[in-house]
Amino acid sequence: MIRPVRSVFLSLLFLVLLAAVQSAFALDIKSVRFGAHPDKQRAVIELTAPTQFRAFILGGPNRIVIDMDDFAWKAGTIPHAQGVSVSDVRFGSLGGGKGRLVFETNSPVMIQSAFLLPKQGSQPDRLVVDFQATSATISSEAGSQVMGNMRASAPEQSFDIASASIGGIPLPPRKGQVSPPARSQTFIPPAQKPLVIIDAGHGGQDPGARGANGMYEKTIVLAVAHELRKQLEDSGKYRVKMTRESDVFIPLRGRVNFARKNKGDLFISLHADSIRDSNVTGASVYTLSDKASDKETEKLAERENKSDLIAGIDLSHQEDDVANILIDLAARDTMNQSKFLANTVVQHFRTNSIKTLEGAHRSAGFAVLKAMDIPSILIEMGYLTNRGEVERLSSPQHRQKIAATIKKSIDAYFQKTSA
Repeated sequence: MIRPVRSVFLSLLFLVLLAAVQSAFALDIKSVRFGAHPDKQRAVIELTAPTQFRAFILGGPNRIVIDMDDFAWKAGTIPHAQGVSVSDVRFGSLGGGKGRLVFETNSPVMIQSAFLLPKQGSQPDRLVVDFQATSATISSEAGSQVMGNMRASAPEQSFDIASASIGGIPLPPRKGQVSPPARSQTFIPPAQKPLVIIDAGHGGQDPGARGANGMYEKTIVLAVAHELRKQLEDSGKYRVKMTRESDVFIPLRGRVNFARKNKGDLFISLHADSIRDSNVTGASVYTLSDKASDKETEKLAERENKSDLIAGIDLSHQEDDVANILIDLAARDTMNQSKFLANTVVQHFRTNSIKTLEGAHRSAGFAVLKAMDIPSILIEMGYLTNRGEVERLSSPQHRQKIAATIKKSIDAYFQKTSA
């Protein structure tokens, strides 16, 4: 008659101790969600703090393993996502302040990338793992690669993994022996990732051009800027800062100073054009020059540069200084890199069926491009005065396409310049 009471007491004691241990963890996993994309499957793990981590795959059964700082599980039941290979989620402690998260998959997979996204606004710290289904042979070869920023843990540890259910079906705990992979893949610390400055043109009391459908340039370019930042950050390859994140006015000189102050590696200014002839369509890309490549470009540069006058700031008295900078351009290498990036963007636009003007790489004295030490381009994404083009630019799908194409161009630029 005493044993049941004792059993209940021990169970309660275990739960109290478990709660005490979990509350001591500095890291919580708040949620885990999965998604299927055309080129990958993605796991997003929401955290309460950044963590050291490493991700790798194991076979028999097929699974993705993520080691990180020890954590408390606060994610509850994980819903199954259609089109995703993950069939079970388990977690447990490795000891020594380290925890393990396991995604069991119903087929062999390989990890494409694994990276941390820092807390930003309402978004918490996130650990993102991109993976895809593959053959058993390729999966076996990829099993020797580790992605992450954590040193290899002690070899061969046995541990119990508690089960977090998928689809509301709890699975029994499993006990398994796993060996960490032998070789490590190079991890790029966040501070070493290239910093891309995205400049959404106009803003605030300066609306820019008005489209044939009533949309303002400032609204369209800000939407593309946010989409481009998302795609760049989601890749895990870049850090991103925006000169403006909302509908505010920033002087042209302030945009350049922002890029320099933050020591940007690349500066991309986004705009949309306007012209009297409403039949004209097509994107163009500009680099800095003291002479415009044609009369229309000269007028465009004058129109864009005068936007500072709207806020009562006249930059005309600074032109002598700018001329000296252009003449004295120790940044000739920067100019060449800017031209390479511009030509790369034009090429990718055309490859991805985004219409461009004839002679789409042009040059002009845009004030916003005068950061002589940072490769800089200005992209005119199309003509708002053409109804068909402004309707496309007002479409989220087309803006995603433009952002994806610019991202590909940035990828190609850094692959070339860092080789």
